[in-house]
Parts: sequence; structure tokens; C-alpha cells
Amino acid sequence: MEAHRYGLSAAALKCLAALFMLVDHIGMVFPTMLTELGLPTWADGLPRLIGRLAFPIFAYFVAEGCRRTRFFHRYLIRLGACALLSQAPFTLATGVWGGSVLLTFFLSAGAIYGYERLSKAEHGPAVSAIPLFAACALALLLNVDYGFPAVLLIFALYLCGDNRRRKLLCLGAGLALLYLLYQPLIGLLSLPLFRPDWMAGYLLHALPVFALYALCAEASLLLLAWYRGQLGVQSKWFFYVFYPAHLLGLWALGLALN
Repeated sequence: MEAHRYGLSAAALKCLAALFMLVDHIGMVFPTMLTELGLPTWADGLPRLIGRLAFPIFAYFVAEGCRRTRFFHRYLIRLGACALLSQAPFTLATGVWGGSVLLTFFLSAGAIYGYERLSKAEHGPAVSAIPLFAACALALLLNVDYGFPAVLLIFALYLCGDNRRRKLLCLGAGLALLYLLYQPLIGLLSLPLFRPDWMAGYLLHALPVFALYALCAEASLLLLAWYRGQLGVQSKWFFYVFYPAHLLGLWALGLALN
């Protein structure tokens, strides 16, 4: 990838994504915090909107990490170990019974790893795609964050290679499908059958929210467009430690305040 003198490094972008994620999780753990501080009711949704910028940036660099790591198996083990260690803190802090986004990233990287191995062994496209289908099935079974479309999106970003414009277009299209099609559909499927009035009410109230989520997520493309193609100064383990640590900290703070 062509490197530029000016712009944001990978380390800077991932630090921004970690900050957005922290704001998002604060909004999850303390959903009425801003109204309790005297702000209008609508302000309580702001942390969740800001948090939408985190996933696209991390997804972009998971795909890039899979292409650029010299020791793919070690990268995969780190992701898997951190996903496993973070699951309990994620459930404790958020109350969500499903896989954290790190498990989503692990399944995505596993699909890419399997695809690479099978492709190098000169198996056909159908056989090489088996790890991707398996990862999507596990994403459904484990109810991971962002679901199986996130696995498909990261895999598609990997296939885009070093073409930055193509990756940004792919990411933008994938985010639109995720927020404007997949997530509303999941909500509809959770409603009772044969209740069109409920479905209409759900769509009337939910679609504007998902549209705002999509808009905020797409804003991450503006930051990624400033990526200069360089790693920057970063610790290999910082983000692996930060994820479970900040969740445990928020959980403990929630217990103390309650």
C-alpha cells in the first residue's frame, strides 16, 4: 500500500476507534446518564451514535491485519484468546447474551485464514469458501455482535486487497446493508407473526434510528480516507488488554454507583 507523509496512522485510527467504543459502552452501561445530568432525553442516544464509528475502523484493520501479518496463526491465536477472556466482562458490563465483537473479528480472521490455506493448496473456489460459510454459521449460532454480515464484510475487505478506494466503497456499502436491511429485519423477525400493526409501528420508530446509526457509521469513512498507510507507534497488546479491562471497569463502576 502506498504510504503518505500526511494523514492518520493505523495506531491513531485504532486509538480513535477505542475511544468511540468506550463512549458507546458507557452509553450501554449508563443509558440515562445524560438526562440525569440535566440534558434533554434525546441526548441519551448520543453515546450510542458516537459508538457507531468504532466497528468500521476496527473491521478495516482486522482485514488489513490478515493481509499483512507475517505470522497469521499467532494473530489468530491472539484474537481468539482475547475474545475468550473478554466474553465474561462483555456479558457482565452490557448484559448482552451473545458473542462480543472480538469473537466476530476472530471468526472473520479464521474464515480468511482457512480460505488462504485452501487456496494455496489449489482447491477450487467452492472448497476454499467452506471456512467462510462455517464462520457465518457460527456467527449465527453464537449470536455475535453485528452478526454474520460483519464476517462477510471483513472477508470482502480482505478480498479488496490494497486498493484503498475499493475498500472504502465496499465498507460503505456493507455498512448500509448492515444498518438499513439486516438489523431492521432482525427486529421484525423478533415480533409476533400476523401482527402487521406491530410491524408497521416498529418500522416507523426503528428505521429513523437505524438511518442515524448508518449515517454515523459511514462517517468513519472520512477518517479512514485520511489513513496514510503507516502503522505508527503502537503496542501489539494494548488493544487486546484495553477491551476486557474497560468492560470490567465499567461493570465495577456500575456496581459501585448502584
